[in-house]
Amino acid sequence: MLCVALPVALGVQHVANPTLLGLGGCSGSQTVSVAAAEESVEVLREVALSLEEGGAEADGRCVDYRVYAADPSEVSRSLDARAAGAPDLWVPDSATWLERIDGFEGQPTVVSRSLARSPVVVAGRGLVRPESWREVLSRDDVRFVDPVRSSAPAAALLALKAEPGSTGADVDSVMVPLAQRLGDDRDAPRDVTELALDPGGAAVLSEQQLLDLRAQGLGRDLDVRVPGTGTMVLDYPLVALTEGSVGVEAAEQLADRLGSPDGAELLEVAGFRSADLEPLPRDRGAGQLDLLRAPGAEAVATTLRRWSVLTVPSRILGVFDVSGSMDEVAGGRTRVSLASEASAASMGMFADQSQVGMWAFSVGLGGPDRDYRELVPIRRLDARVGGESQRQALGGALAELPGLTYGGTGLYDTTLAAVRAVRAGYDDEAVNSVVLLTDGRNEDPGSLALPQLLHTLRAERDPARPVAVIAIGVGPDADAEALSRIVAATGGRSYVARNPAAMGKVFETALLSR
Repeated sequence: MLCVALPVALGVQHVANPTLLGLGGCSGSQTVSVAAAEESVEVLREVALSLEEGGAEADGRCVDYRVYAADPSEVSRSLDARAAGAPDLWVPDSATWLERIDGFEGQPTVVSRSLARSPVVVAGRGLVRPESWREVLSRDDVRFVDPVRSSAPAAALLALKAEPGSTGADVDSVMVPLAQRLGDDRDAPRDVTELALDPGGAAVLSEQQLLDLRAQGLGRDLDVRVPGTGTMVLDYPLVALTEGSVGVEAAEQLADRLGSPDGAELLEVAGFRSADLEPLPRDRGAGQLDLLRAPGAEAVATTLRRWSVLTVPSRILGVFDVSGSMDEVAGGRTRVSLASEASAASMGMFADQSQVGMWAFSVGLGGPDRDYRELVPIRRLDARVGGESQRQALGGALAELPGLTYGGTGLYDTTLAAVRAVRAGYDDEAVNSVVLLTDGRNEDPGSLALPQLLHTLRAERDPARPVAVIAIGVGPDADAEALSRIVAATGGRSYVARNPAAMGKVFETALLSR
């Protein structure tokens, strides 16, 4: 018998397992706990009940299924932490959860790779079919639950990665602003019900979740679409987590019953698709769809780790070389103009809560003993100062860079001052970094020597308050070796655009590295 009561509205009465009444051949009983994604619980309970009424047994004992709703992220975290009380059987909404339990000491047995299937879709009012997941996830009004704890949005991120022609830089150019916007959004939806109640925007969820909401009277005015490039599918595997044959046998009976015509009907009524992913009858869902290639386990782990990092806001000081050599022409444009344009183009990657400031540097630019000048202090991009936003102020400062070029490259003193300035205003809730762009080598005879700079950077480095230097060398004269040693001393990365005309792509890649 089930230990969790069914709602009265289902009209299901519980009849004791006949074997427990002495009508069958099993001796004793065995409770088998089944932790399942919430949307699958009702179907699993009904199937389990029918099995009990039919005298289900495993290893000679009567089976007493206990089906309960469990967030897959909580089960995965519990198993990975080796916490006590693991369920006997587990039905997460996606097989990707099985890749997140490295710390589990048992030997999980996949009894069924897929009990049910449901494609990931986009829903919205008056929504036209998007061309791609890139288009969907680039929308300012796209809404979804945290991908680290919810499979449908995680699948959308993986779909973005799997789309034809998609590169790592393409993925990051979408994920960075999206993660930072949603990571700082205190009103972000906590569950799919909130998504359906949202008066606008585009919601990412599974087809079944949307149909379940409609059955509850929610979201009936939402259009459901799948991007033209295709989509990913939630697959609901059935896994036995405990040792011994009882759990496996009980799981096999669940899988067999769900694979029968009666089980297939239950799944269809609940909004799930069959294994062949044929459209649901009566135009209830997204119709015909194409599938994108599912990524491997490492791609899943990497994408979700990247998302977790990106949800932490950025705090950046951009430091630009304006020495005389930045006036050299490459491809019909000066280096400083190319740097200004690449930086301006990259600003769109950052959400309004990102904090960005700007310096320029050349020997003596800030006075007789100072090689740097602050152009814009570090502030949130949506901060308002003097009638304009910080984003606008930075755009204006970038446009002024070509008019500042003069003199030699004051690299070492500027680097140390920039790292110290960022650390002085350190934000514990952000990734704090210096983005340094230069086309030369240190030319200030009165500055620190490179060994002194490196020693000081290492001595002042604080693991609790890290400030990484992201260095971009431009042109053939950039001191790549010095930049490499500087970033190593701060835990950063260096990039070199030997052809200044390629600076835009290199600059974007460097910023995305954070």
